[in-house]
Amino acid sequence: GKVGYLTVHESYVEAGVTQRRKGLHIEAPGSSQEAAFTPGLEHAWGMGIFYGPDMYEGGIYVASNLSNTSEVWDALVHKDTPGIVDKHGGCEHLRPLIGPGTKLQANQLIWMTDCTPHEALPQETSCVRQFFRLVMPNISHWFAAHSTPNPLVPLPDHIIVVDSNKFA
Repeated sequence: GKVGYLTVHESYVEAGVTQRRKGLHIEAPGSSQEAAFTPGLEHAWGMGIFYGPDMYEGGIYVASNLSNTSEVWDALVHKDTPGIVDKHGGCEHLRPLIGPGTKLQANQLIWMTDCTPHEALPQETSCVRQFFRLVMPNISHWFAAHSTPNPLVPLPDHIIVVDSNKFA
């Protein structure tokens, strides 16, 4: 069997604040001297290949119970181009180049790769938001400071466990 990586984040969020990471970014870190990982070594977080309508391999599935709290772009960022994204996948400087994004609607499930630009948006009203993310099995690193282990399912042997805060 394969292991998927599930995130369920439910919390009360004030109007004008994001629940998740704001700013345009991808899930994969960049390749540079400041990268979170050694340049030249692959870092996968679900990866993702699109073969055609309803034909996907790997990737990341995302949904929320609230409209207009996530935005995604129909684009891919080549993470291995030095300087294109920062060590955490940030790529705000690409915003003027990639055109308009698509704001997700309540309960809309989307699929994306770990190189798809996206961002969390400030909530329009104060209320509870539920965020769902399922990362498919192809990952290289697991962030212990940001994740809860499943005592019934051990991590695969090839996964590198990172104990530090990836945003510190």
